[in-house]
Amino acid sequence: MRVALINEGTYPYVLGGVSTWCDQLVRGLPEVTWHLVTIVGQAPGAAALSLPPGVASLTAVPIWAAPGRSHPGAARSAAGLLRGMLGESTADAAQFRTALRDLALPDSGGQSWWCRACRRAPSACRRHGPPGRHPLRGVPVAEILSEVWALALRSGVRLPRLSLRDADEAAALLEHAVRPLGAAVPPVDVCHANANGLAALVALAAKWRWGVPFLLTEHGVYLRERYLSAGAHPPAVKVALLRFHRALARLAYAEADAVTPVSSFNRRWEERHGARPERITVIPNGVEPDRFAPLPTEPDVPTIAWVGRVDPLKDLHTLIRALAAVRLRVPQARLHLAGPVPAGNEGYAQSCHDLAAQLGVSGAVDFAGPVSTSRDAFAAGHVAALSSISEGMPYTVVEAMMCRRATVSTDVGGVAEMVGDAGLVVPPRDPEAFAAACVRLLDNEPYRRELADRGRRRALENFTLRRCVDAYRTQYVTLTAAGRR
Repeated sequence: MRVALINEGTYPYVLGGVSTWCDQLVRGLPEVTWHLVTIVGQAPGAAALSLPPGVASLTAVPIWAAPGRSHPGAARSAAGLLRGMLGESTADAAQFRTALRDLALPDSGGQSWWCRACRRAPSACRRHGPPGRHPLRGVPVAEILSEVWALALRSGVRLPRLSLRDADEAAALLEHAVRPLGAAVPPVDVCHANANGLAALVALAAKWRWGVPFLLTEHGVYLRERYLSAGAHPPAVKVALLRFHRALARLAYAEADAVTPVSSFNRRWEERHGARPERITVIPNGVEPDRFAPLPTEPDVPTIAWVGRVDPLKDLHTLIRALAAVRLRVPQARLHLAGPVPAGNEGYAQSCHDLAAQLGVSGAVDFAGPVSTSRDAFAAGHVAALSSISEGMPYTVVEAMMCRRATVSTDVGGVAEMVGDAGLVVPPRDPEAFAAACVRLLDNEPYRRELADRGRRRALENFTLRRCVDAYRTQYVTLTAAGRR
């Protein structure tokens, strides 16, 4: 089997999170020939992870690099794309699909779309694929967006005012966002996008060009996370981007031959936005039990441990506020924060230091930086914490359960169904509730150990790596057979 594993900004250039899942999948299925396609901002540097022998190719798709060749028929598709994304009806969704598909396919009159390597049309060439293109390059997207926006307002669509500056900004962002449509994928049996959104564009293009089956996995809910992170743009730009991502997400759900969310929470979201229930199979993440053996001891000082990337979605502010409340009941309590600060998040990291100082708990917060394994971070605490405002099925909670550490987590994504009765779950963005749960565990050693034992048993029964990898092998075999038929 030949599988194109497509991701946005993660494997193999970034450590942790979805990159860990990708690496486990690639190494766990050595019988698969892997072609990695990674959407990045600019041309990337060296990979952060070494690639196993089964990886036949690695293609980076930089969407902010120097422009490539344009699509000969793009001008006539841009208006349909923009009209379709702004509308609400079934007809609008169909128009968005048609326009996006036209941008992905070769133009019948465009001689430059013929494969120069073998003198065949891209629709017939499976050796080389279409050359790299930027589908909307050279198209006056801002002008078309302004016209389409005005027509939508006159037809009763509720939209904010769009200034010329807004139109220019939105047009630039949209032009770069659709560039993955021009990515070339080697001949494969399955395209597996590990998230909706831009990664799905590559898989959609391969399906439309050559009929390659499309498998879509979601760890977090991509569209929901776009809503949560869209606050930095002017209102009209924000609406334009969110309408585009909404239309794209719904299209990917509808077009995917199989959808494999990591939790039932994601499944409900996907069905609500158009995924066919009979095509959905929940496949929880898994970890290797031997790598997360039970921790034999606890530290001397009562400590709450957290591990992850320092990011606003992880809501460390709530965790720091919770520590201040915990120390009113457990004066010696500390907070151990382990994990990297991704590029661009330096300001958020500084805000965490500032908040700790403001609350008078700087001396009780350890900013430990990256660790080689989350088990090292859990060893520093009595309780493992997760304070995120958005998650799919977070590895850190499963790993903590496997390490036999009691957990306190926010009720986001698939966390509650994953933890079950083996941990405490509280509302997100509620420092008092988080603090109360932590105090309950720190003050009651027998109960803390009981939850830790339950967590280990639950992880072994439901969340092993072998179970996860076997489920994806089944998906690949089924889709490969269907594609060949």
